[in-house]
Amino acid sequence: MQVKTIQEVYDWTVLFHTQMAANFFSLRDDLAEHNQMLADYFVKYEKKLAEDLVGFKAITEINTLDTYCYEYFAENSELINFTDLNRDTRVDEQAMQGYISDQHQKVINLYEYLLSRAETPAGKEKLAQLLELEQQSLKQMIQSSNRHMDM
Repeated sequence: MQVKTIQEVYDWTVLFHTQMAANFFSLRDDLAEHNQMLADYFVKYEKKLAEDLVGFKAITEINTLDTYCYEYFAENSELINFTDLNRDTRVDEQAMQGYISDQHQKVINLYEYLLSRAETPAGKEKLAQLLELEQQSLKQMIQSSNRHMDM
């Protein structure tokens, strides 16, 4: 997948969350029962994020942001290929939490970059909402994961 436009960034972000859900779903049967509950939580949350993002696809200042999208993905080409959780290592709560944090930080970095380059109030507002959604979602998943580890 190539990402050159803001619309493709939205599509990529929805795909990112869908792939995160699929990755946790595929790991679930190999996990202990306690960790299966955490994987199930991550699957549901990632699916919800993908669905929520579908509603954000309308944005202004398309031409300006398209240039920045193309530049960002050109400089960060590793984002195009989704990184699965490494099954060759021990997959426990800490591994899942570190993985979810690292992967979501990539999306947060992208939206911070685009927000810093947005020029119109409407564009800034929409990107700020997306950034806030990603940041709050990550915080909530990490907090839930911490509570899960305390059980």
